[in-house]
Amino acid sequence: MKFLTNTSLFLLFIGLLITACNRENVDEIIIKDPNYEPEVVEQNNLVSALTMNETDGLDLGCLLINYPFELLLASGETVTINSIDDFEAAGSEDNPDPVVDFVFPLNITDTEGNLTEVNTIDELGQVFASCIPETGWDNPGTIPAFLFDDLCFDLVFPFNLEDLEDNTYTAANEAEFIDLLATTDDLFITLPINVVYNDEELTIDSIGGFFDLVFLCDGINPPVSGDGIVVQGFGCNQLQFPFEVLLEDGSTLTVTDVDQYANLILSGESIELLFPFSLMNLDGEIMVIEDIEDLINALIACGVDIEIIDNNDEPCSFAPAHIFLFFNQGVIPCGYNINFPVQVEAEGVVYNLNNMSDYYTVYGMYNNQINAIEIIYPVGITLIEDGSTLTFQEDNEICSFINGCQ
Repeated sequence: MKFLTNTSLFLLFIGLLITACNRENVDEIIIKDPNYEPEVVEQNNLVSALTMNETDGLDLGCLLINYPFELLLASGETVTINSIDDFEAAGSEDNPDPVVDFVFPLNITDTEGNLTEVNTIDELGQVFASCIPETGWDNPGTIPAFLFDDLCFDLVFPFNLEDLEDNTYTAANEAEFIDLLATTDDLFITLPINVVYNDEELTIDSIGGFFDLVFLCDGINPPVSGDGIVVQGFGCNQLQFPFEVLLEDGSTLTVTDVDQYANLILSGESIELLFPFSLMNLDGEIMVIEDIEDLINALIACGVDIEIIDNNDEPCSFAPAHIFLFFNQGVIPCGYNINFPVQVEAEGVVYNLNNMSDYYTVYGMYNNQINAIEIIYPVGITLIEDGSTLTFQEDNEICSFINGCQ
């Protein structure tokens, strides 16, 4: 019986051995190369910054990347994007061939609806980084981060930045700055910074100092008061919100916060600050500014030296006649409409004005040298109250009429 048991065990062992040798799915042990490194696919940060909307393309900051456009895949193949669904499929984590870059050229649309073709990633990055942030203008120690390409002064690298969580960064050059803008939400330039203006390096140490330089740029129009006085600042006083402004098209707008005001200025819109508005002085007292005399007194209290000239002797002492005529239409008590067409001359060039928009275009061209614009006479107005007309033959007649209506 013992022999039979040993024989059975031996036969069982042989059977198992034969079965193991006949298995079709034999596990294979693979020894990996210790020097093996997996391939890392890097995606352009501007592709990562794309966001979806319901329009005819994808958003990249303030830009619209118009459909159709192509994306480059890791394999070297390309995919055409005609819709949000196409973009989501190409960017899916399950896609074995991930997106790495744009295929140029691209057609983009800016905030004003202008269509532009960009041909390189550097060009796209510069346009993207020049988008002016809509928010974040209420911190006196920072400037919302953007590239100053559309202004008349340039950033000097390196400079420091920060985000809303107090993380700090340094941009050593323009490429690093663009990457930070593409990958970091709510980014701010930390003051002070240096800029180059007219080949001279200057330091900006406050948000006020930033706008002082902005107002020197062509196409940026400082606000004016009802008498044509350019208002670039309020001395030691702080402008209070809300207040009303008159826009180029003759409509009024209520400005409710500093973000809205900053974007209005940086847009290049010509605006008139309407009386009354309020200022807060250094003692925290609120002053209601009813007219230009109140504004002058508020500035004098800050130590601002203002020379006041008798308007009876020099009716156009505050501003050129064209400022009096065009900016006071529909504003002063003696309401009137300008009888277009009107002609003005600046630096030997005659401009035909058919409406207020034409005037604001010329004004924007010479906003830093407003005395260069001269009215070609005669010019007429129609009084709204009774429909009567007045014809002016020289500057002093216009200014005297306006001053008499205050």
